[in-house]
Parts: sequence; C-alpha cells; structure tokens
Amino acid sequence: MQKYLFIDRDGTLIESPPSPLQIDSIEKLRFYPQVITWLAKIATKLNFKLVMVTNQNGLGTISYPINTFLPAHNFMLDVFKNECIEFYEIIIDDSLPEENSAKRKPRIGRMTHYLNNPAIDIKNSFVIGDRITDVQFAKNLGCKAININAENIRGQKEITDTIDELRTNWTALETTSWKEIYEFLKVQ
Repeated sequence: MQKYLFIDRDGTLIESPPSPLQIDSIEKLRFYPQVITWLAKIATKLNFKLVMVTNQNGLGTISYPINTFLPAHNFMLDVFKNECIEFYEIIIDDSLPEENSAKRKPRIGRMTHYLNNPAIDIKNSFVIGDRITDVQFAKNLGCKAININAENIRGQKEITDTIDELRTNWTALETTSWKEIYEFLKVQ
C-alpha cells in the first residue's frame, strides 16, 4: 500500500506571507528554511508520494487574482522540480473561511479519492502543516500530523476539537525543522 504526505503550502513549504496573507508576487516568496534539501531527500529516498493541499482564501477574486498567484506559485514548483521534488497532486481550495465549504481544509471533501482507494495507506500517511487546522485535517483523514510550528495557531477559530486533544492524540511530531521531519519519516 502507498503512503502519502499531504503537505500544506504557506508556512510549511514557503514562509507565511505578509499581510494581506497572500503570496502574490515572486518578491514575497521565501522558502521555509532547509525545505528544499530535506524534502528532496524525502522525495528521492523514502516511500511517500507528495501531495500539496492548500487553502488560498478567495483565489480568483478581484482582491486575489489568479494572474498574481500563478507566477510565484509556478516559480516555487519549478524550484522544487529542479531539485527532484514533484507533487503527485496539487489541491488548492479557493473558498473563503466563512463559506464553510466541505472542500476546504480541515474538511476533507477534496480528499475522497484518497479515502476510497484501498491501495492507499491513509493510516500510515501524514499531514505536514503549520496550523492546528492541519492537525484537525489529519484527524479528519484518519492519519497523524507533523506540525512544523506548534505555536502557530492562527487557524484556531476553524477547528472543532480542543487544541490539546489534537496535539496529544493526532500529532506524531512537533518540530520547526525539515531535517527532523526527514529523520522521523525515515523510520516510518
């Protein structure tokens, strides 16, 4: 059975964007420290498929046009590809939090093709993210989370469980280091 890493984008692969919380230019794009080095090792040496799962609030609206999103996003993907990091799938939700879309993380409406496939080992897969909503997403999928920034709880208002319950029961690793993530996954 195939294991997956469902990886958040902003705050995990790249540094969280400045206000208004959008990477709408290449100048704002900053990779998370050492992500390229260690994610390349994960991609080439470990048996996980990589899937990017990201919420991009209001992408495609007047305040966040797709033509300002794509150059930085595609540049990021090109850098990763040049280092042998390719994503099996990229899932982008463009809804706003107040829409309560069933397809928006931490909900799993966009993930049914992973949950309904017997060849996928969800239980031994991981969500990697920087928010408590990523841990909630892992719980909703039925896997564990790797929290790359345990103190970052900006998404707290979107969760239904307590932070302590999520961190205790659904978090496999809390770290700020992609090297630690690689070392942890190496023995999974």
